[in-house]
Amino acid sequence: MRGIVTRWIITLMLAIAGLADAVYLTIVHYDTKALVCGLGDCETVQTSRYAEIAGVPIALLGVFMYAVIALAGIARCWLPAEADRLTFAIFAIALAGAVYAAYLTYLEIAVIDAICQWCVVSALLTLGILLLEGATVWQGLGISEEL
Repeated sequence: MRGIVTRWIITLMLAIAGLADAVYLTIVHYDTKALVCGLGDCETVQTSRYAEIAGVPIALLGVFMYAVIALAGIARCWLPAEADRLTFAIFAIALAGAVYAAYLTYLEIAVIDAICQWCVVSALLTLGILLLEGATVWQGLGISEEL
């Protein structure tokens, strides 16, 4: 159980970091002067046609994703009877986020020909959450007691 609680805490920390990153990128979407980019070409990525869907910034979708993950992470501590469902929900959300982040990374590399360091950070945070929650789901299925 100690390993699971540790993963829950790390997931929550990653979600909070992702939320901060996504909020920053949402601000930058509306005010490119706020953009600080030490590596890559963040402005090209942030102003590309792929930076939004139907007028909604991709970063704002990230805000919602990380907020839901963080809230579900907190909820499973307060609602232990729902911990398994919440863990699976977090895993599913992180899986969808990781797949979408992989697609966006492909677009950055192959189509936009520019990398945004903040987008890479978000993708890595989402991957971290996916791996942690995947290990918890795996363990919950009784496949491995060692995770």
